[in-house]
Amino acid sequence: MKICLAPMDGVTDCAYRILCKKIFEQHGAPDDELMLWTEFMSADGYVHNPPGVIKHIQRSDYDHETIAQIFWWNTDTLISCILDIEKKYDFAGIELNMGCPSPKIMKCAAGSGMLKDKQKTLDILKEIAGKISTPFSLKTRIGLSQDDIQEQFDFLIQASKYVTTIWVHGRTYKQSHAGEVRRDFIYDLKKELPETIIIGNGGLRTYQDGLDKSGNLDGIMPAQWAIGNPRILTPHTPSPAEVYETIIYHLSLMTACELQFKQAVASYDHSIWLKQPTLAQLEDTTQQIRSWALDVSQAHSPIEFRKYLFRYLLGLPNSKDLKKKIPQARDYASLVGILEEFFEGMGTQI
Repeated sequence: MKICLAPMDGVTDCAYRILCKKIFEQHGAPDDELMLWTEFMSADGYVHNPPGVIKHIQRSDYDHETIAQIFWWNTDTLISCILDIEKKYDFAGIELNMGCPSPKIMKCAAGSGMLKDKQKTLDILKEIAGKISTPFSLKTRIGLSQDDIQEQFDFLIQASKYVTTIWVHGRTYKQSHAGEVRRDFIYDLKKELPETIIIGNGGLRTYQDGLDKSGNLDGIMPAQWAIGNPRILTPHTPSPAEVYETIIYHLSLMTACELQFKQAVASYDHSIWLKQPTLAQLEDTTQQIRSWALDVSQAHSPIEFRKYLFRYLLGLPNSKDLKKKIPQARDYASLVGILEEFFEGMGTQI
C-alpha cells in the first residue's frame, strides 16, 4: 500500500518530510511504501519572482524521492516552470494541483478553478505530458459541486491518458474540507482505470482508518490529520518520551532548514539552481542547535512550529495549561523550556 503524506502549504516542508521518512523507516508496516510531496508552489511565482516561492521546493538528499507539486492556470507559465524544475532539480515526479479550494486560488482559475473549463484543462495536461519525461500526476476533487460529479468522472477518464497517477479528494469544491467523503467515486474510478495509480484522500484520521477505507485503491493520503502527527503514516503508537523527542527534533530540524535556506538564497541564481542541503549538513546544524552552540534567537521557526505543536499535544493529559503558554514562547529557547517543564512534570525521562 502506498502511504502518502499529502502536500500542504506551510506544512510538508523539507524538515517535516525528513521527520516523517525517519519515523516511517523505523515503524512503517513492511509492505507499505511512503510517498512524499513538496508544499504546493505557484508556477507564476517561480517564473516571475522565484526568491518568493523557491523555499517550497527545498529538499535534502535524504528526501530525494519527493514529488514537486505546483499550481497555476496559464499553459505557457506552467510549462516554463515545469521544464525548469525538471532540468534543475530531478524530482521523482511533478504534479499539477487542480483541487485546492482556496477562494484566492480559485479566483485566478488555478486549483479547483481548473475544473470550470475541463476541455481547456485537458489540453493543458496533454501539452505538459508531451514535453516532459518526469512522471506527471494530478491532484483533484470529485467535482465543483454535486451537479458536476459525473462530468468530473468522465473528465478524469480522459485525463488519465496524460498522467501516471491521480489522487482524489472525495469531496467537492463547495464542500471544501467538511461533509461526506464520497469514496465510492474514487473506488469506481479505479475500476475504470486499473492501469492508473489512484490514491484516495479526505477524512482519514488514523493509519488504521486509512487502511479500512483503502478499498481497491493503490494508496491512501492523509492530510489535515497528518499535521503534527507523523504517527498517522505507521501503525506505531509512541510513548510520551517518543513524542517529546519527536517534537524537539522536529523543531530543531525546522530551525536548521531555515538557517540553511537563508544561506542558500543569499547566493541564489535562478539561471542555475537553489543549492539544496544534505541530510548530514542539516543533522550537524540540528545538533549544534540542540546543544546551544548556535544562536537561533532570531529564527522564525519556533513561531511557525505552533501549527504542528498543538497537534502533537492532542491526547496528552494536562496539556491545557501548556497550550496557553505556547503563544508566549516566541523563540527557540523559551519554547524548549516550557516543553521540558511540561514533559518532566508528566514524569517523562528527557
